Amino acid sequence: MAGPSNHSMPEHWTELNALKRQKTLCLSQVRALKISCKTTCGKDKVEECEECYGKVIDRLRSRFSDSEEREWFTQRKAFTNELDGLLQDVKYGKRNIESIEARIDSEKEAWYRWVLRRYPEFIAISDHGVDRQEIRGMLDDPDRSRDELVQTMIEGIGKPPNWPSDVDEFADKVSAAKDSAEVKKIYITEFFIDKSTGKVLENAERYLEDYKRSESMTLEDVIDNIVLDIQRSRSAQPQRDAHMRRLDELRRAKTAFEQNKLQAKSLKAAQAASIKPELRDLPPCMVCGRDVPLSDVLSCTVCQALVQAGSYGKLTVYCSEDCYRKGHDAHVDVMHDCEAGDHCVQLFDDDEEMDDGVPKVVCCNECLRLKRATLYCTQDCALNNIAKHRHAKHGARDIVADGRSLISPLHEFLDTTLTGQNPGLKFSLVE
Repeated sequence: MAGPSNHSMPEHWTELNALKRQKTLCLSQVRALKISCKTTCGKDKVEECEECYGKVIDRLRSRFSDSEEREWFTQRKAFTNELDGLLQDVKYGKRNIESIEARIDSEKEAWYRWVLRRYPEFIAISDHGVDRQEIRGMLDDPDRSRDELVQTMIEGIGKPPNWPSDVDEFADKVSAAKDSAEVKKIYITEFFIDKSTGKVLENAERYLEDYKRSESMTLEDVIDNIVLDIQRSRSAQPQRDAHMRRLDELRRAKTAFEQNKLQAKSLKAAQAASIKPELRDLPPCMVCGRDVPLSDVLSCTVCQALVQAGSYGKLTVYCSEDCYRKGHDAHVDVMHDCEAGDHCVQLFDDDEEMDDGVPKVVCCNECLRLKRATLYCTQDCALNNIAKHRHAKHGARDIVADGRSLISPLHEFLDTTLTGQNPGLKFSLVE
């Protein structure tokens, strides 16, 4: 690669093994010092023996200042220098050991936040229905406790199966590997293969091939390549301009597309007896204000379905295809636009999932129960923004493990409400 990785750092499972190893060694040596003190000096508590207590503190000092392995604190020189001075104070009775433990915990929390900031992509791809901005904000909020941060991160990005035993097992495998080739095999199995199917993860093939071919490529390099691909996709200005023009077109078309699948074009008088009563009282044409004949109706199917479902809203109808084409896009933009607004994923993602060239609209289930239609242009857009909507509109503060349970496709609501309950109503597509 052209330069050092933006994600270059000790592999955290290596740090985990080093931590276990060095902690065990330190505890063993401190325990030996305590036993020796009791045997040689006759002290039940090592704190009562100035000489032996000094040896214990010196061992703790070397644990942080002289470690030859790469651990979480290795690169935090300001902290290790400060800690060395603090332990000196403990050695000479100027402060207690409990204050040192609190300082170590505080620095470890700062390190944890730093690690999470280095990998924002893990937050960006969350699909657990949480507010990603809130998660990012917690990383810089010292008033949010470590336990709260850890719990929120687990809820936001998901917890690995069999946590934490699988992580410990993986770290042990890496530590026991005989050479770099064996480590690479372990990494490929862990990070590129779907364990349930044994196949390469979706969209991972190219990165896996690059990783296999190179003897020097690290996992950090792989992450860099993925991030670089994302940045190239997002930052190319000509592509951005084209995307913004496409976005304007999609916003006008997205709901109309779903609605047009069931667009009510004709209402035959002979079939009127089997049509729901609420669909008989038609307002004037939204565009020209003329009366709309019951035998030939063009309507907004979202408004129509909501009225039939029991909302207090009104039907939106058109007297002709000409009025429909003049007014329906504007109606959709005002009344049924994507709820995400400026946070809509189409503003930021060129690769949004499409259905016949148009995003597949979904709606908030809770709003449907309240006889309202809160729409999102795609499932991914909803998963990005539904948490904020639930908090603002429904007062919900709970975290839902799978955000997909909070939404449903718009066409299912329309199918069930319109065609299912109106056997006498004919629907056809406006060409």
